[in-house]
Amino acid sequence: MRNREVADSIQSCVDELEGIRAFIVGNGEEARPTPFLKRYAVMRATGCIEVGFKQIIADRVDQNSEAHVKNFIKRKVRDSSTNPKLGAIENMLSEFDDRWRGRFDELIGLADKPKLRGALTCLVDARNEFAHGGTPELDILNIIQNFNDSIEVLKALDNCVSYDYE
Repeated sequence: MRNREVADSIQSCVDELEGIRAFIVGNGEEARPTPFLKRYAVMRATGCIEVGFKQIIADRVDQNSEAHVKNFIKRKVRDSSTNPKLGAIENMLSEFDDRWRGRFDELIGLADKPKLRGALTCLVDARNEFAHGGTPELDILNIIQNFNDSIEVLKALDNCVSYDYE
């Protein structure tokens, strides 16, 4: 991945999720903090993917941009509240460059698109359920697997905005 900040953020989240998994395995599903840790894991994983996808796009657009463009990108991309679903990522790419969108579609198509879409949707739905007072029922292994699948989307995104189209 070319975007080192996003790669570092992903690794930090991977490490944290693994720590949560180890705690749950060591202390059991019935341990008092387990449900809270699972909810935190959903929030952490989904937040990492959301910030990552916006940062990959914004960092690329910000390169060599004037201050007014950077301000626009900050307000409309970096600081936006956008669920990291595949459709939202595709739409944002289309707003900047149809070539980005086309390459992204190709890369996702070479992967297991339904699996990647499902991973993002699962995390977002669980986060939204929790944010609206519900109690999502995902086990930590599912959260980690969905996060790992979602990382593949970020890698494809990073590839498509970094590609030399000339």
